[in-house]
Amino acid sequence: MPNICEKVDVLMDFNEWTLAPDGRSASHSCGFTLSVEGNPRDPQGVNPGRFPPHLSVIDQARLLRHGVEAIAKGAQRPASVKPKPQAGVKPAPDRPVLSIKRNNTDTETPA
Repeated sequence: MPNICEKVDVLMDFNEWTLAPDGRSASHSCGFTLSVEGNPRDPQGVNPGRFPPHLSVIDQARLLRHGVEAIAKGAQRPASVKPKPQAGVKPAPDRPVLSIKRNNTDTETPA
């Protein structure tokens, strides 16, 4: 079976992305991967992998753009659709809440 990236004009679907569970990386069906740094909807950096060898520069840019859009769209999913934590893994404990304790309760607080 020929690699679908070799015949870009006919067979390549630029929207065929698989998101990683972390939500910050994705892979295309032709083997191209990319990851983002920071917020997936407004990334600070994009780290593309190696592009398929027979892809034109225009199609490389198009593939990169569709990949970043797929990651951003995945970050906008509702919480109920996001992957559940693995079984047997304890969730992180809630962080303690800081509060200001007053030493003298007789004094009134300024208005």
